[in-house]
Amino acid sequence: MADREGARLRQVLDVLGSSEPHVKAYVHLREDEARDEAGRADAREPRSPLHGCPFAVKEVFEVAGVVTSGGCRAFADNVATSDATVVARLRDAGAVLVGTQVSHELTCGLDEPVTRNPWNITHYPGGSSAGAGVSVAVGSAEFALGTDAAGSVRIPAAMTGTTGLKPTAGLISTAGVIRQATAPSIDNVGIIAGTAAEIADVLRVVAGPDPLDPQTLQAAADMSPDAPPIDGARFAVLGPATRSALDEVHAIDPDVDRAFESACAMLRDAGARISTVELPELPAAIGAVVTFFSAELAAAHRGVFEEKEEYYHAGVAEMLRSSFDIPKERLEAAVMVRQGLRVAVDDVLAPSRAECLLTPTVPRVAMALSEFDPGKELGTLIPYTCGFNLTGHPAVSLPCGFSSDGLPIGLQMVARRHNDFQLLALARAFQKRTDWHGQRPVLTRC
Repeated sequence: MADREGARLRQVLDVLGSSEPHVKAYVHLREDEARDEAGRADAREPRSPLHGCPFAVKEVFEVAGVVTSGGCRAFADNVATSDATVVARLRDAGAVLVGTQVSHELTCGLDEPVTRNPWNITHYPGGSSAGAGVSVAVGSAEFALGTDAAGSVRIPAAMTGTTGLKPTAGLISTAGVIRQATAPSIDNVGIIAGTAAEIADVLRVVAGPDPLDPQTLQAAADMSPDAPPIDGARFAVLGPATRSALDEVHAIDPDVDRAFESACAMLRDAGARISTVELPELPAAIGAVVTFFSAELAAAHRGVFEEKEEYYHAGVAEMLRSSFDIPKERLEAAVMVRQGLRVAVDDVLAPSRAECLLTPTVPRVAMALSEFDPGKELGTLIPYTCGFNLTGHPAVSLPCGFSSDGLPIGLQMVARRHNDFQLLALARAFQKRTDWHGQRPVLTRC
């Protein structure tokens, strides 16, 4: 194996070999198959910007011949017979699949993943797409796919100093994401990469209608590559009443607040106009998302759970037991929250008001694993992310600074539905003016 594509894979595998014993991002590796695929890529003309690009996917995406368990022992014998749609599209475009990656069990966020944060391996890497952010941060994948039902792509991106997109609902097919690890009405296939520009390249390959997934959009997003200027762009930030209500879930860490305000100041200095808006509907999103997630996940486990309950993590098993018979009134209330929040966010992002809403991605930096109680911590991570899973708006997390302890901090940008590429263009414009995304953990610290 020689030439450019083989060299790219060798570099990724070299990093994987040195980092993986410490960060544990992967579940199943395909090193031999990846070498064969990179060799074939070297032998043909490039078909896309992703030609020869080594990537990985969360272990909820089906990969032919590979076990896809969603991190749960109850599905340890679930070997896929074909690739998920997004995996097939990426491989058709010439990208090289390195392996599948660690997820919280069934994406619930209720167990402690084996994966560690490369900026400090005693700290949480974010989840549930834990392996995705870590692999991109250290360079053991050039990009990675995860799933995001409440922030599970954006949160690890924020905590590992990478860039993560939750697209417009329905833009990317979920066919081949195992049903046992997804809540269809709020879940999305998301992308983690080093930069917004790289995410745009991946999105152009994986987006679009899929006959295997009737939820995919029949009208593709505007793929204009032109980046709007920051000068004159209109952004909105949450006002004090909304921030105060979200602080009741978890107060923003001082380091996160400083980084967020610094990012806003940079945008203002570059000519952006930033207005303050209230979204009183946003705090109720947490309860609604938990309701949808619990009900939809439980529906996928009724039969299997009765036979294999002992194979589930205790926290996941308890969540499922309590979710098999959620009262109709609770579901109806969640639907009303979704509808109200969707209208409210549409109003904030109306063409006459703002192109983009800015928030912190997560109100806190990655916590020490010695203090990590997943059942108690989960809700504190999602107050700024989960609402946009309800509404379907695209949202991207960008690195915007570091804590006093050297842990990454994320900035979230949210745009109008179907404006994913315009959102990424604004993110790219931000990254042209900053260098947070260019900083990576030093592997010798691992």
